[in-house]
Amino acid sequence: MTESKPTHKPTFPTYKDHLNKTFLEELNYKLWSTKGIRFKASKRLLTQDNLSNKALGFLSSYLIILGLLSVYKITGDTGINEKLLAFGTTTLSILLLAFSQMEAAQDFKIKARNFQDCALNISRLYDELRIFKTLTNPSDNQNRKFASEISTQYENILERNPNHNDIDYQIFRIEHQDYFKLTNSKFRAVRFRYYIEVKLLYHVLIIIPPVVIIVILFLT
Repeated sequence: MTESKPTHKPTFPTYKDHLNKTFLEELNYKLWSTKGIRFKASKRLLTQDNLSNKALGFLSSYLIILGLLSVYKITGDTGINEKLLAFGTTTLSILLLAFSQMEAAQDFKIKARNFQDCALNISRLYDELRIFKTLTNPSDNQNRKFASEISTQYENILERNPNHNDIDYQIFRIEHQDYFKLTNSKFRAVRFRYYIEVKLLYHVLIIIPPVVIIVILFLT
């Protein structure tokens, strides 16, 4: 009778492991996670900037199309009141202007650049720490001095930069799903939340107006 060999599932380090190790290990985790989250924040803002520009471009085009409907008398046989159409076009133009100003005030590109610079600065500290950890048996005083210097620089960088959004942290976590031991349902929930918070509004602004115009033209 042959003995069955025990099977061992692969284990992954978790985000709580650093709490049971040295301060250098904890600092290593802070630098690694913070730089990753700030890069995610930069990417999110650039995505919003891109979608914002596209939405504003499409909305401007839709308003021009609405104006042309009246100019070329395309609505003559549909029963649409031309004065009502002109009023609606003017109202939408004002709303588009207000929306454009609010979007411009977000400064997506500037904020994205700031987050990227912050991440790059933290990344340099992270590299220095990784290099230091390769030294052979550094003394306790060396460890203490180096950890203190890196920690101070890290705090100074954070003080000069705004904090990221929670969704950036959640996206970073699901991209390291094994490390943070997240379930697939959590993965899907974060992805859905990201779409709702970052992309949904712009997709609605791009897709809904032409649908409404088509419905008005062909069903009235």
